[in-house]
Amino acid sequence: MDAEIDLKGILGLIRRQLWLILSTIATLLILTLILTYSLTPKYTATSLVLVDTSTKNLLDSQNILSNPNADNSRVESEVGILKSDRILLNVVRENDLVSDSEFGIKVSLKDKVLSWLRIPLPPPPTGDEALSRVLNAFKSAVTVNRNGLTYLITVGVVSTDPAKAAKLANAMSETYIKEQINAKVTATLTNRDTIQNRVAAANAAIVENEKNFDSYITDNIDRLEKQTNSLGLTNLRAELEKVNSERATELSRIDTLQRSLQSQDFSTLVTQLGSDALNELQSQREKLATRIASSADNSAEAISLRAELAKIDNSLASAATQEVNNLQQTVAGYQQQANDVRQKIRSTVLQSNLPPEVLTAIYSLQQSSEIARNQYQNLLSRLQELDAQASLQLPDSRVVSAALVPTSASFPNSRLILSLAFVVAVGLGIGLAVLREYFIGGFVSENQIEAVLKVPLSAIAPRQATGDEHHKLASPTSSLADLMVTAPLSLFSESVRRLRLTLDQQERKTPVPRRQDSDEGAIIMVSSALPAEGKSTMALSLARAYALTGKRTLLIDCDLRKPSVNKHLNLEPNHDFIDYLRQDRSSATLTSLIMRDPLSSLTVLLGGRRSDIATDELVMSDKMGRILASARKHFDYVILDTPPVEPVVDGLYLSRHADMIVFVIKWASTSQSSAKRAVAALKENKNPNAGIVTLLNQQDRAKMSGNYSYSGYYTE
Repeated sequence: MDAEIDLKGILGLIRRQLWLILSTIATLLILTLILTYSLTPKYTATSLVLVDTSTKNLLDSQNILSNPNADNSRVESEVGILKSDRILLNVVRENDLVSDSEFGIKVSLKDKVLSWLRIPLPPPPTGDEALSRVLNAFKSAVTVNRNGLTYLITVGVVSTDPAKAAKLANAMSETYIKEQINAKVTATLTNRDTIQNRVAAANAAIVENEKNFDSYITDNIDRLEKQTNSLGLTNLRAELEKVNSERATELSRIDTLQRSLQSQDFSTLVTQLGSDALNELQSQREKLATRIASSADNSAEAISLRAELAKIDNSLASAATQEVNNLQQTVAGYQQQANDVRQKIRSTVLQSNLPPEVLTAIYSLQQSSEIARNQYQNLLSRLQELDAQASLQLPDSRVVSAALVPTSASFPNSRLILSLAFVVAVGLGIGLAVLREYFIGGFVSENQIEAVLKVPLSAIAPRQATGDEHHKLASPTSSLADLMVTAPLSLFSESVRRLRLTLDQQERKTPVPRRQDSDEGAIIMVSSALPAEGKSTMALSLARAYALTGKRTLLIDCDLRKPSVNKHLNLEPNHDFIDYLRQDRSSATLTSLIMRDPLSSLTVLLGGRRSDIATDELVMSDKMGRILASARKHFDYVILDTPPVEPVVDGLYLSRHADMIVFVIKWASTSQSSAKRAVAALKENKNPNAGIVTLLNQQDRAKMSGNYSYSGYYTE
């Protein structure tokens, strides 16, 4: 049952606030459409990169696979490298994005405004600052993500130009692979340079060990000859000395020839070399020199002879250079002969019957030399391998799908945006409806009134603007309060009687002390928060309800600012109530102001004309107090139709005389904030023993629920 009531309440709320919900949805959707189609479309191009975690070496036919447990870390590392500033900066430089209209430096709207206002602009950015701005702009357009737990990496670039987006996405992948190869080449070359330095040290170690070995043999050869008594060792020593002597002689000759060649001393060259070809060229040169000396300096013959002489000099230099090269080869041959003889000496010494200490020294020197030679060979082999690897490096990643030019924009996604906007608009519309219904707008339910105002709801009066009951009114201008007489079984009349019942119950619960021992009547004040909420109609209807039961009832129109009871009764008073209150002595008497209701036994005190002055002093005067005190003595019930509380303070002063207060609320119209302020003001100013009840007025009949929904069963 509760769920059914809640559902009805929700449906009723939506029905009452339907215009607000629909207008909110329409407004938000229109704004979203305008914003969506005013945005610059952006396109996303993506390329796909595969990371191969295996080790690649073209010089080794068997690739060594990496540790599978480390593959995830490796791929994540490659993702970080791919979106690093180094890769992005290379793409920015290679594609000249600094001058690009989208990512490059451009005049901002702020600078344009400052320029238009003739305000000095800030200094332009430096080169590094400009590059940093471009880098940040490009970085915001790049997305690099790993596809799940695979070895695939998606590289996406967003741009307003689809062709540019594809170009930059491919540039990102290509630059990443290029940098990967460069990094591997650089690492290989660094290793090569390190080993190359070690090769030089290893070569020096070999030379040093060989020298030490030869020095030991040379320094101790005399002693070795005596200990071994070897004729072969003596002959080898003599042969080595002869080869070294001839080598030294040739080296000295080569040195002399090279100096002569540098100074173009052809006579010395011919004399030293003694070649027939050189002698012939030297003879020709001397003849040409003689002819040049006897001819004129600037004659054609002299010029021709000089050119021929230059040719002969070149021929002499070329022939001499060739001869020197031949001599250097001869020296190299002498060096090889010396090495051979030295090796024979080593072998002879090692094969001789030498003392243990000598053999130990010789073997130690030989072993050191062998170790140095092996190290040198290993380093040299590794150096050659690294030289080859530097030019044979392969990337660890490759592009498996290049970026294509996108055909549709990735932003804005109109369908998604409109769908989300619709959902948000519906939620916002319902939220505003709830806010307006329960916090900002009017009251629509009994629970709402009691929760907000903390006072009981006495009755709910239906709206009577249209309906079958209007035929009971005497004329279209008749007051709805006439239904108490003309349609006593109507829903409106029943709601007034329910209000009367609530007042009687409140009176029994909290009897006024001064009335316990006397026959004084009760004063019931009818008010509202704002004008046009039906308080005068309800005051007249309540007064007639009491009068129809036989109670002596007086209705006083205390709304001196805008009296209206006389219009409801179609009566015109002989005098104005305001004039009676303003003067102590007047031709007007209280009796002359009191009139009889044409439809009931109700007595009314009409207000008359509207007041053009402030009336708060009148309602709080002693005369008003005497009038109300006299009314208590002569009537069972005195109904006060007072001004609304929010715009006028008269009602707050009159609340001090009331035993009960009826606060009229217009259904779905009276502002909750206004009603809260008005009730709070009444509670502060009323008689402490007076009670307050509320009446929800002019509710739509179709929306009435509870006991009121069945009241029509008994209406005429």
